[in-house]
Amino acid sequence: MKDFENIGKRMPYAESDDYVSLLVERTTEKALHQQGRAKTISLRVRLVAAAAVILLLAGIGITYYNKVTTPLSPQTQVAENTTGPIDDFLNSLSDEDAQLLAYYDIEEIPEYEDN
Repeated sequence: MKDFENIGKRMPYAESDDYVSLLVERTTEKALHQQGRAKTISLRVRLVAAAAVILLLAGIGITYYNKVTTPLSPQTQVAENTTGPIDDFLNSLSDEDAQLLAYYDIEEIPEYEDN
């Protein structure tokens, strides 16, 4: 491989002036064409992003509006006010009986015995 200083003032490759001017012209045209195309793509991306943000905000607004304006159904209120038999049993226990529940242990269940 030759050192650059041994080459002297001339370049290590030779291109004709016509080839260079044609190359510059083609690359200029291609750059201008891609610049216009990039603006079109950028505009499309912005429009899609704006539409997505609008849909997201509309969905959040509708959901919030439905939660604020919809009262609780009577079925939900009835379910909250009723007590079950387990609640009645636990409420009827004394403090000593409640403490014993923590130590309650079933030794065997006859249906599940291994034979």
